[in-house]
Amino acid sequence: MPLTTAAILSALTGAYRLARFDRTGMEYFDRTPDGALNSFYAALVVLPAYALLLVIRLWDQVDDTPLLQLLTVESIAYVVSWTAFPLALFRISTLMGREALYPGALAAYNWSAVLQMAIYLPTIVLSATGLLPPMLSEGLAFGVMMAMLTYQWFVLRTALSVSSLAAAALVLLDLFLSATISDLADGML
Repeated sequence: MPLTTAAILSALTGAYRLARFDRTGMEYFDRTPDGALNSFYAALVVLPAYALLLVIRLWDQVDDTPLLQLLTVESIAYVVSWTAFPLALFRISTLMGREALYPGALAAYNWSAVLQMAIYLPTIVLSATGLLPPMLSEGLAFGVMMAMLTYQWFVLRTALSVSSLAAAALVLLDLFLSATISDLADGML
C-alpha cells in the first residue's frame, strides 16, 4: 500500500505523543508489516538534515577527500545505519517472543527518528555557529543526546512491551551499532 500524507502525519503524531511519554502514541502507527516497511520513508524525510549534519561533521575533511568517495561511503553508511538495528531488533524480538509486536516497534522506531532529527539538528547547528561558549554548547548537545536516548528507550519499551532493562539494552545496542558504522565510514575517508 502506498504511503499517504495522512499516514505520515499520523505516524509523526504518534512519534510526538511518545516523546511526551504518552503510550497511546502507538495507536497512530500502522503496526502491520506494510506499515513497518513504509516507515523506512522516514529515512528520506531525515536525509536532508542528515546531509547537513554530515557537512558540519566532516567540514575539515572535505578538501582532503574526493567527493565521489565521500558520497559513496556516506551513502552506504546511511543505508546500513537504517537497516542494521532493525535487522537486529527483528532477531531479538523473535527471541523474546515479541515478534507480533515487531512491525509496530519498527514503525515507531523509524518515525521517531524524524522527531529526534528535528531536535538534534538545530542543537548541532547552534553549536557549530560558535554563538555559545564551548562548555554551554557541549552541555546542550549532551543534554539533547540524553533526551533522545531516553526517548528511544521509551519507544522501544512501549512498542515491544518489555522491561526497562531490556529497553535500555536495546538502546545501547543501537548506540553501539551506530557508532561502529560511523567509525567504519570515517575510516574509509
